Amino acid sequence: MLKRIADGRIIFGKNGTARPVQKVFLNNRTLSKRKAESWWDEHGLNADATQELKNIFGVAKVFTHPKPTKLIQDILKMSCDKKATILDFFAGSGTTGHAVMKLNAEDCGLRRFILCTNNENNICKDVTYERLKRVIEKEKYVESLKYYKIDYIPISDRLYYEYADELLLHIRELVELENGIDFINNSEVAIILTEKEADDYINRLNKDSDCKIIYLGHDILLSGEQAEKVRKLNIKINNIPDYYYRELEG
Repeated sequence: MLKRIADGRIIFGKNGTARPVQKVFLNNRTLSKRKAESWWDEHGLNADATQELKNIFGVAKVFTHPKPTKLIQDILKMSCDKKATILDFFAGSGTTGHAVMKLNAEDCGLRRFILCTNNENNICKDVTYERLKRVIEKEKYVESLKYYKIDYIPISDRLYYEYADELLLHIRELVELENGIDFINNSEVAIILTEKEADDYINRLNKDSDCKIIYLGHDILLSGEQAEKVRKLNIKINNIPDYYYRELEG
């Protein structure tokens, strides 16, 4: 930018205070309409993104105006570290998730992603989720994919804290999302949210148990005997943070 200003290629009007424009000299013009160059031109084009989706789905048009993975990859390189969690509230065709996995494979990163979208015209089911599932299988990415479907609840119907009891039923899913774990298919992690669960689970533990980490509800207190048993088995206790509950309890 500074070099082009110095060369007189970028000007700010006659008085030097107008909107900057790029000057294109006659010997650089072509018969076709030429747009001003941009730093973003080197980071993928929409045409590249369309071709990416065609390669994945085998059809020409599955989503309008997709973003190229290279663009999102380069933004991630500039904006976050290798252990970041990337949240995309408007997932679209799933480019952000694809870019995260691709970048992780390139630089051995541990980035995670959470994508949110509606299912208008079956976008979520047929495009976003399907794309990520296919690229994981095709590119042999190590990431796993977990899918949650929720109902739409108009915020005007009830105040946010009135959803507390319903949301607390999904603490397990929230912990899974934040920590990138799976309680159902992984015997090395467990979650305890009630005193009864603590009694039942810890009583079953023995030296042959696979468990390495227990996520413990913020209001659960283990007895001295239970705590000692967990310690002897070298099981780590991760207390579920208060913020899971505090906002919900109003």
